Amino acid sequence: MKKAFLLFIFLFSGAVSVFALDKPFDHSIWERFLQTYVSADGEVDYLRVQKEPDLLNRYIQSIQDIEKNDFPSWPREEKLALYLNLYHAAVISQIVRHYPVKTIQEIPGVWDLPAVKLGGNIFSLNHLRDNELIGQFRDEKIDAALFFGAKGAPRIRQEAFTGPKVEGQLYLAAREFVNDETRNPIQPGKKHLQISRIFKWYAPNFKLDFGYRDDDDKFSLEENSILAFLAYYLDDRAKIEYLESKRYKIKYLPFDWNLNDWRPAPAAAS
Repeated sequence: MKKAFLLFIFLFSGAVSVFALDKPFDHSIWERFLQTYVSADGEVDYLRVQKEPDLLNRYIQSIQDIEKNDFPSWPREEKLALYLNLYHAAVISQIVRHYPVKTIQEIPGVWDLPAVKLGGNIFSLNHLRDNELIGQFRDEKIDAALFFGAKGAPRIRQEAFTGPKVEGQLYLAAREFVNDETRNPIQPGKKHLQISRIFKWYAPNFKLDFGYRDDDDKFSLEENSILAFLAYYLDDRAKIEYLESKRYKIKYLPFDWNLNDWRPAPAAAS
């Protein structure tokens, strides 16, 4: 009941603030792209995108056309939704430019290469994530929602982020990622708590809303923040009680960098 109520508040609060824009930004091109080239499991048909780049290029161009002086005055939720979509579009664009690759890590300097342009500024993937998303919005749910072309990353959805819905969408993405047993195979009673290496990479970000530590605690402030984040979004009560017991050591799993490449089965001949 608590989580359902919070989700309602997230959705409602986003819906209120978006009315500050006379004309909210249109993400429909991006949503068409996602529904065309992304599977329900969050895999991307990079080969087809390479052959049919029109929707991807049109969406990125629509962002580049935003007036430099207009964007800073946008409501928070509108800017957050745009940056999230832009990051995902930039990841796919970088992969498509160098495809075929087995992993995004094969692209030299991919995280710091010039990737996209917005408001007259050119951003790399690292700058978008660290400065424009985490740095500006300070929301740990972002780390559980950002897809970056790898099977071990959070799933990219077939739905564009939008201002009216972005808080609820981030909540659902975080909940999905935490409860995904392929990425966080939490097993009550085990001596090791196995969780995604994403939590290790971005551990400081989870102190934003979940940071705490008792004086006699065996875990660090960052580790306790991660545990609190996990417990908040877990659905399984047994797993929550296991986390609260702290009778385990934390083990960050090896990360699966393999490209989340989707090769749809050919249509059957009529």
